[in-house]
Amino acid sequence: MKKVLFLLVTLVLLTSCGASNGLTKAEREALVTRQVQEGLDTRHYTIAVDWMRPLGGMAKHVTSSYELKVNGDEVDSYLPYVGEAYHLPYGGGKGLNFKGKIKDYTITYPTSNRSHIEFNVTNEEDTYFFRIDVFNNGKSVIDIIPRDRDAISFDGEMMFN
Repeated sequence: MKKVLFLLVTLVLLTSCGASNGLTKAEREALVTRQVQEGLDTRHYTIAVDWMRPLGGMAKHVTSSYELKVNGDEVDSYLPYVGEAYHLPYGGGKGLNFKGKIKDYTITYPTSNRSHIEFNVTNEEDTYFFRIDVFNNGKSVIDIIPRDRDAISFDGEMMFN
């Protein structure tokens, strides 16, 4: 019911103004906030990454379409990795390019404009602890702490279809 109401409100806003460009700044901000919350509530969201910050290294702008997708109880990670690995499978492994089952997913709201998400993923190569902060405007920070590699962080933005 909540999802249907959200879609109706979004549709009314978009059609009454002709396009999202016709919305005032406050209306656009409110729409993005609702879209962010809807994605988090349903656990269906994508964060497009544009910066990576390796442990002990310089921040680097990434130009490809790297992203992290959360779809219910699964994560699809397509992220670059720079850092030291302590144990790798023969051939170097997949890095942070994998699909996996989410365990121990929690979401908290430390402030009124920020959501904090934590979960674990284990695949045949490693165990990963994800810590994600998503702000009401869709800006996001992803911290990934693998068991057998250096930690790495990413900056990005939540995408909406």
